[in-house]
Amino acid sequence: MILTHRPAQPDDSALYFNWANDPYTRRQSFNSNPISAETHANWFTRKLIDANAMLLVFENEAGEPVGQVRFERKPEADMPDEIIIGLSIDANYRGQGLASQMIEQGCAACRAQWGDVPVHAYIKPDNRASVRAFERAGFTLSGESGKFTDSASGKLSLLYVNTP
Repeated sequence: MILTHRPAQPDDSALYFNWANDPYTRRQSFNSNPISAETHANWFTRKLIDANAMLLVFENEAGEPVGQVRFERKPEADMPDEIIIGLSIDANYRGQGLASQMIEQGCAACRAQWGDVPVHAYIKPDNRASVRAFERAGFTLSGESGKFTDSASGKLSLLYVNTP
């Protein structure tokens, strides 16, 4: 399947809200609690205008949204910025191998905007589908990280890194 991407627009808020609250997505998130409509609307509005955020909607050949990739740049004093990637795929398109294509295209867009930066993915250890997708997209395991922990189990996240 050939995918294209575009920047998220205000009209995409409901799409992102539904993807974020999908039961599978919630289980794979470090905070698995549902997100309220008000919390989401505030977050989405802020991210659309945040110079340190990039939200991309991916669409198939028919123009149907299949998922999203987002990047957050975390400026660090006297250090290179950290760029964190996150993604979700619409339930109707999971299991089709789209995640690694979305990750690769998203990283290219990220680097076109912010330069040749390393990109970090924090993944729950039991999220094998994400681990496989990021590995197929050229990310390598750096180790465990305490930056994010699973709110239910307390397990540390796995840090995967992709360098240009």
